[in-house]
Amino acid sequence: MINSRFLLIISLLSVIFFVGPKAYMASNRDGKILHSPIAPISGRRAEANFYSMLNNSGREYRGWIKDGRNYLARREYEQAIWAFRKAVKLQPATEEARFLLAMTYEKRGLEGLPGDTTDWDTLAAKEYTAAIELADHLPSRFNLALLHRRHERLSEARHHLEHIVLVDNRTSLAKRASTELSAIFAQDMRPRSLSTIIRDSSHE
Repeated sequence: MINSRFLLIISLLSVIFFVGPKAYMASNRDGKILHSPIAPISGRRAEANFYSMLNNSGREYRGWIKDGRNYLARREYEQAIWAFRKAVKLQPATEEARFLLAMTYEKRGLEGLPGDTTDWDTLAAKEYTAAIELADHLPSRFNLALLHRRHERLSEARHHLEHIVLVDNRTSLAKRASTELSAIFAQDMRPRSLSTIIRDSSHE
């Protein structure tokens, strides 16, 4: 009777020590647990915030550009300037935002509101120049050339227009630049009025 109980205990112990490890080993492959590990949450907040900031920055930039374009289409120049400035602040090395901001500055100045003493054309020229320096932005060159022509700075206007024609003479922008060059040449060859001659001589 005692021997039978002893044998029963020995049998149970054998099951625990031999079957258990086999079951554990069956759940492993090359010593790796089959279940996918769960990444710890603690200590990864900074990484998550960093990538979130990058993604949100891109979304915010596109959002400000979209808002600015909508304001510009409605001729709400003050709001458009505010939106494009936000976009430039988020991505200062993007020629798109600087070009749109410059164009809006110029349109705001052409409104000619009474009591407005802001030199909008100087602000526009600064942003056009920044876009050109960043990526040789040809639309910025074209608009800057027209701005120079409007202020009768014909040599500066010719410089930008000739560059556009030389870089890419097959685009519609290049054709417009060529047309503007012909107009500037005709304007430069036109006899100056007496008032212009007197004004120029007074600066000598």
